[in-house]
Amino acid sequence: MKTLHNKGFYQSGFHTTLFCEPGNLNSFDHHKLEIRELLEDEFDTYAEIHCLGTGLSLDGKEHVATNNRVLFSRPGWHYYLGLDQGYPVAVAVMYIENNVASLTFATTLPEYRNKGFQTNLLLRRIHDTYNNCNLVVSQCSFGSQSHRNMERVGMRIGYTRATWTRN
Repeated sequence: MKTLHNKGFYQSGFHTTLFCEPGNLNSFDHHKLEIRELLEDEFDTYAEIHCLGTGLSLDGKEHVATNNRVLFSRPGWHYYLGLDQGYPVAVAVMYIENNVASLTFATTLPEYRNKGFQTNLLLRRIHDTYNNCNLVVSQCSFGSQSHRNMERVGMRIGYTRATWTRN
């Protein structure tokens, strides 16, 4: 650490990998909040939520839509949409390969946060792995809301790594 400091780096945060084994999640309530798989013709909606939920400019919306539209047709990729009274407000992505599911991305529009969408998107994705996976993994910033949501649904820390940034 001293050498990194001497070379102009400082520790700027922590990144955590979490995991769980798929289980029969009786706590997943299909009716509490509407969570469903994204349809192939909904990538403009996906991209808009992706951009607005992460603070990106809508100028990048088409790029996000195109990139994810390509992945949609590839084996292992699953996209989800959270709706509030029929209105799309949250998205999530999962990739499955070799019986391992990776919860790769999720966000909610800022004005719809703290209503349970991310928790339910986590539960839905983990629920969907029950019959064909032995491990579910994800990553997030240590101590973030995402981290707290993942632990709330039963995921545990696998490891945490330091993030170093050059001055």
